[in-house]
Order: sequence, then structure tokens, then C-alpha cells
Amino acid sequence: MMTTSYISSLSLWNTPRSASSRLQAEIANATQEIAGGRYADVGHALGAQVGRSLSLRQSTAEIAALKDGNGLTALRLGASQGVLQQLQKSTDAQLATLTGVSADKRLAAMAASADDSLASLTNLLNSSASGQALFSGTRTSVAPIKDGAVADARATAATAFQTAFGFAPGDPRAATLTAAQVRTFLESTIAAQFADPNWGTTWSQASSTAVTSRIALGETVTTSVTANETAFRQLAQAGIVSSLGLAGLSADAQAVVSERAMGLLSKASAGLVSLQADLGRSQTRIADANTRLDAQGDLIKKEIARLESVDPTEAQARLAAAKTQLQMSYSLTAQLQELSLLKYVA
Repeated sequence: MMTTSYISSLSLWNTPRSASSRLQAEIANATQEIAGGRYADVGHALGAQVGRSLSLRQSTAEIAALKDGNGLTALRLGASQGVLQQLQKSTDAQLATLTGVSADKRLAAMAASADDSLASLTNLLNSSASGQALFSGTRTSVAPIKDGAVADARATAATAFQTAFGFAPGDPRAATLTAAQVRTFLESTIAAQFADPNWGTTWSQASSTAVTSRIALGETVTTSVTANETAFRQLAQAGIVSSLGLAGLSADAQAVVSERAMGLLSKASAGLVSLQADLGRSQTRIADANTRLDAQGDLIKKEIARLESVDPTEAQARLAAAKTQLQMSYSLTAQLQELSLLKYVA
């Protein structure tokens, strides 16, 4: 016995319609792959290797973040070097000027430039870049030199002079002080004001811990100088010594004062050179790190491309085939829509 079955026209219409949705998705994926050169669905295409692809992309993002951070760090280092160079230039100019002045006029020359030197020192040390204080160590949100530090230091030094000798620096009795007395006062009492903890009490609110930056995978480097460095204390001390108002001292005592100030300036200049060299080494390490990061990034990108890149020829072929099939589907749907029993009813 022969049996018959039927296929409704609705079933015939829906079959190409469902196929067209799949083909449209294939066309969209193939078009995306041709444009981007990467699998539209990496997880589906790579299967078990998708974890490696994700890991490589994470490494790429980490390298990019390190490069960005190194750019900001290099900016701060460059600004810090600029400040140190200005301070050294100013210090060397003061030394040259004082060296060219006769001994009897040296103290007056020192006093005349002391205000400008101290103002320049505090302003430069309070420099910032990208909203961060350059010389505050890890306390980058605060200015390293306190407001009114110079005035407070002068008042403290004057009070110390009064306590040590029983009269103010400008008193006529200052002429009776011996060179030995003045030397002891400068090298002990005044020097102590620029050592810890007095330096932090009067001058500095910076951290003594310098900033350490991560510049590469597994590599860090010191990338700042703090205002608590010896060279800066020596510059400040030289300025205070110069501005004490000791012109009434004897010639021998005045020579002690000028020698003390010039000695501090000379040591500070050498210290500034050393600080610049330290930062220069950090700058070199950052440049080298960037070179290595670029090389690592290129290797990782090549491996990602090997895993995720599509064959453009194959993708073009899939796109053409999907378009052809879609056109056939549309054509079949149109033909099915023309089917009607009414056409065959007499």
C-alpha cells in the first residue's frame, strides 16, 4: 500500500527564511574579518587556545601601561633635571662672583645676593609637574619647602646668635668676636639647624623616601630627588649664613663667614652634579626599558596575529559563497510565494 505525505507551503516558505538568517550572520562575520583581519568570533575559532590569546592580549595591555607610565616618569625626571641644572648654574655663578671679589668686600656681596638665592631655592624646590611636587619624595601632594621657612630660619639663627654671644648680630660688640668663636658658632649651632630633626621642623615637609617607579616587567628604578638631600640643605645654610648681617665682625671673623658660605656652595655644587648623574642613570634605564618593551610588544603582537589573523582569501571565498547562497534563498522564497492552488482552480 502506498502512503503519501504532504509538505505545506508555510513549511517551504520558512525553510529558506531560516537559512537566510544564518547566511546573513556569515556575511556579517566574513565582512568583519576581511576589514579587521581577525576572527569575528575568536573563542569559537581558537577553541582551547583562546586562553593563550587572552593572556597575550593582557601582556600587551600591561606593556602599553608601562610605556605610558614611563612617559610620565620621563617628564618628571626631565623637569627635575631642569631644576637641578638651574640650581647648579646659579650656585656656580655665585661662587665665581665671590671668588672675583676682594676679601674685604666678599661678605657684603654675599649679603646682597642672599635674599634672591634663598627665594630662588625655595621656588625651584617647590616645582611640580603633572600636578605632583618634584622634590617631595613620596609625599607628592605637598610642597616640600614650608611657607615662611626662610623667615623662620633667619629668626632662629638670629636668636641662636643672641643666645651664644649675648647680643644681636648687628650689635657693635660683634667686632670683639674672634674668628674661632664665629667658626664654632657657624659649624655647630647654625649647622645643627640644617640637620635632622631641625631641618624638618623649620624647612621641609618632604619625605626622605624617593619615588620608585616600575619601568618594565620586573624592573623598578628611583625616579625622584627629595628636598631633604644634603646639597639643598647646604644651599639653604649658605644663604642663611650670608644673610645673618655680620658685616660688623672683625676682618678675620668676616673671612671665616665668607669661607664657610663659599665652602657650603662648593659642596652643594658637587652634590648637585651627583644628583643629576643619579637621575641621568634613571633616564637611561627608562630609555633602555622602553626599547625592550617595544621589542617584547612586537613579538607578542606577532604571536597574537598568528593565532587570531584570518586568511583574507579564504574569508573572501566564504563571503562570496554566503552571498550566492543568500541570493538563491531569496530567489527560492520568491518562487514559493508564487505557489497558489488558486492558479490551478478552473
